[in-house]
Amino acid sequence: MSLSKCCTLSFLILTLLVTAPVALALPSDKDAPVEIEADSADIDQKTATTTYRGKVKIRQGSMQLQADKVVITFRNRKPGKLTATGKPASFKQRPEKNKPWVTGQGRRIVYDINSEELTLTGDAVLTQNNDSFRSDRIVYDRVKARLKAGAAAKGSERVKVIIHPAGDAE
Repeated sequence: MSLSKCCTLSFLILTLLVTAPVALALPSDKDAPVEIEADSADIDQKTATTTYRGKVKIRQGSMQLQADKVVITFRNRKPGKLTATGKPASFKQRPEKNKPWVTGQGRRIVYDINSEELTLTGDAVLTQNNDSFRSDRIVYDRVKARLKAGAAAKGSERVKVIIHPAGDAE
């Protein structure tokens, strides 16, 4: 195997090891109540959407989301998609007790609740343990423990990845 292929394979394995814990969340999160704070709320039953504006804060268990505006679209009377916009919109979640927070931000965060896929766009960043992924578009599948960024996520910018040695983690 060439040195180039060996380095590429090592990088991919290291990337998988770093990002795999991101897919987990505290088991209690999904059963926790959802708390929403905003300056205003607009519920439109005809279009099955609820729009929150102004310093929106959403919390469910360890998951926290902040944005200027959040639109929740319902399917069959259940939340189907959440779209958060801001300068930036951000989220954080603790994957496991006593583990560092996973944080993400972008000008737009779309969360498909059914597939548990997050799409961050516009100066998107996903971080854990001081390790970070940056691109114009990051797609993060919580169920499959899969992260795509840049062209792999249908983005147009290159991906910047920073991985710190294990001793540098928070």
